Amino acid sequence: MKQSDLSGLLPACCRVGSASVNQYDDDEKRKVRAFLPEVKTVIVVAHHVMHSLEWTWFEFPGDRAGETCPADLHVRSMAERICNRLDSQGCAAVLLPYPGECGVMFKTLAARTGLGQLGDNFLFMNTDWGPWIHLRVVLTDAVIECENPLAGEACNHCGQCMASCPAGAIMQNGFNGIRCRDKMREIRKSLGDVPHTFECESCLRACPIGEKPREVQVSYVSRSA
Repeated sequence: MKQSDLSGLLPACCRVGSASVNQYDDDEKRKVRAFLPEVKTVIVVAHHVMHSLEWTWFEFPGDRAGETCPADLHVRSMAERICNRLDSQGCAAVLLPYPGECGVMFKTLAARTGLGQLGDNFLFMNTDWGPWIHLRVVLTDAVIECENPLAGEACNHCGQCMASCPAGAIMQNGFNGIRCRDKMREIRKSLGDVPHTFECESCLRACPIGEKPREVQVSYVSRSA
């Protein structure tokens, strides 16, 4: 099966990339095989986030971890299209769970597909969209003919993300995910009892690569008002 057979299923805001499972290290192979032991190809669906509202998180009991966002609802539906196409061809396909921790880091899987790379901010980015990308991953036992050339380096190592990070999580030679996650939780807690929450965008908005979506500003009115 050719990768173009799958990319034709997607709108312009999404791209698909794929890589043979043999391109990944032993730890990555072990993790994806826990979901599909006979996996041969990792397929990544990347969605261009064009408005901050797409990363607005709200309670959604039917989803894993009990919450979701519009960007994920959209890219998940695109990934499900790919799963359905693979299924119609008699191939196994598994959509990896998100949000929450499934033990597989989508960003590092995506970096092998030619769709982009990890920037200094430890976000997945490419030269067209910058870091404004939401990912989903499909595993399949089908052999997919990859057609993505290796993407050019997107991150210019300007240091603006490092300077802007309110948690000090981005460092010269590394990234402290615990600091970042704790800051996200602090932001959510500071919002109080509201129906929606927004993630910290400091390092994304500091990044000079890609067009920045319009920033969301929301005020809440008490129901008793």
